[in-house]
Amino acid sequence: MDTWVGLVLDKSSWSFSSLLNSGGVSLWINIAVMFLIFLRIVAIIRTTKDIIHRTNSFGLQMISIVMVTLFTPVIGLPLYFLIRPLSYKMDRIPWREACASNLIACYNCGTLNAKEHVCCVSCGERLKVKCKECWNSYAHSFAYCNICGAPNIDL
Repeated sequence: MDTWVGLVLDKSSWSFSSLLNSGGVSLWINIAVMFLIFLRIVAIIRTTKDIIHRTNSFGLQMISIVMVTLFTPVIGLPLYFLIRPLSYKMDRIPWREACASNLIACYNCGTLNAKEHVCCVSCGERLKVKCKECWNSYAHSFAYCNICGAPNIDL
């Protein structure tokens, strides 16, 4: 009886090399358990990286990480996929950056279009107006012509 307790409590049997030295079925069980632990760690790390790149909400980040950590990846990951934001933070271009990257917003529907386009790709509305004095084309959002200063009003 004492020898059995000594075998279970012997810390030398808990090392990685002793797990691989065991033969037969226990070897495959040990490998499967190590693989599942590895998958769980990878799922937690991947979820953490993904949610940080998708939102600035600290609460949503913590809920997602805790959910995948506490539940198994089999349950936690599908739940995470349901609650995570659909797009990354960097996919949403701020308007100031859109202006700097030669994009203009349609005044009718708000879709970003290239400055070279005459009509909106989404709704077909004209993106530019012609100045009544110098015939320069400029965006609807301008109050005055950028060449001659004539007001952007229809009389």
